[in-house]
Amino acid sequence: MRFSAMGDVALLAPALIAISANYPNVQITLVTRGNFTPFFYNMPNVNVIGINLKKYKGIIGIWKFYKELEKLGPYDKIIDLHSSLRSHVFSLIYKLRGIPTFTINKGRKEKKEQVRQKNKILKNLPHTVERYLKVFEKAGFPAVTRRGPWINVDPDSKIFAQEYFKKIGLKKKETLWVGFAPFAGHKLKEWPMYKSINLVKLIQTEFNACIFLFGSNEERKKLKVIQGELENCFIVSGDKMGIRGELGIMEKLDLLIGMDSSNIHLMALLKKPVIGIFGTTHPYSGFAPYGQEDSGVLQIQNLPCRPCSIYGNTTCYRKDFACMEMIDPTDVIKRIRVILNVNTLW
Repeated sequence: MRFSAMGDVALLAPALIAISANYPNVQITLVTRGNFTPFFYNMPNVNVIGINLKKYKGIIGIWKFYKELEKLGPYDKIIDLHSSLRSHVFSLIYKLRGIPTFTINKGRKEKKEQVRQKNKILKNLPHTVERYLKVFEKAGFPAVTRRGPWINVDPDSKIFAQEYFKKIGLKKKETLWVGFAPFAGHKLKEWPMYKSINLVKLIQTEFNACIFLFGSNEERKKLKVIQGELENCFIVSGDKMGIRGELGIMEKLDLLIGMDSSNIHLMALLKKPVIGIFGTTHPYSGFAPYGQEDSGVLQIQNLPCRPCSIYGNTTCYRKDFACMEMIDPTDVIKRIRVILNVNTLW
């Protein structure tokens, strides 16, 4: 079980691939939100049940879902990779039936030590993927991760991408294609807007690149502000796009820049280069872009207040947002040159 958030669910992919490869006779049923199912396309021995959590609210809803799930069983072991109230209750039902259950240790104590203002203890905690694998190990299935990519792009995603490129008039790739996801689930994880605007201008000036701006429908107005009057700068959003369409487009990019959000995780799981801008949060909390924990992270080192939050759902007690203000668009340009070995116009 892992219901949310998007990035955390996507990070299940390397762990499930490792288990399915090491134990080809084990059948895995994954329960998650329905719109996250594309992350697990064509994964051997993994059956994904995508649900709408709104249909299963409260104790009655959990019991209803348990009865529906039982029709697809039986199950020998329950792996709770969410550790939420809902997943605890669900696990308890199976435990009372004598079925072994195993729950993730999220390291909440160590994470609290990272974000406190005084006597902060900042050490590199296990990556989320490692925590997932640890639960499987406790359940009797030790495994190590395989080489990526860890997400397979399905045919529907490729079709969505083809239709999108056709719609915006890009027939073939003649320059560098860079994605930029300037938003996150919490405001404090986002770069100031003026920096995002300056970055896209710099990318086009320095690399003559096509830029693809990723965001939700609600963020479309802000994306248009960032886009401005720039040519070859396109917005990736819309009701018809969805996760599948975004994955199809990401697969075609040379690089994606983003905040500490699901976008950099998805791109990294496609084994494509990323630059994740970390300020309020810290990769040491276990959420660095997988496989690119060093090159894929851009941050201000040795800033005593960092991190002040694990998820970004707080306020800056310094009031100056130094962790993000001190990162300049030129820092991103320098990192692009290093990652892609680009020194001149494309």
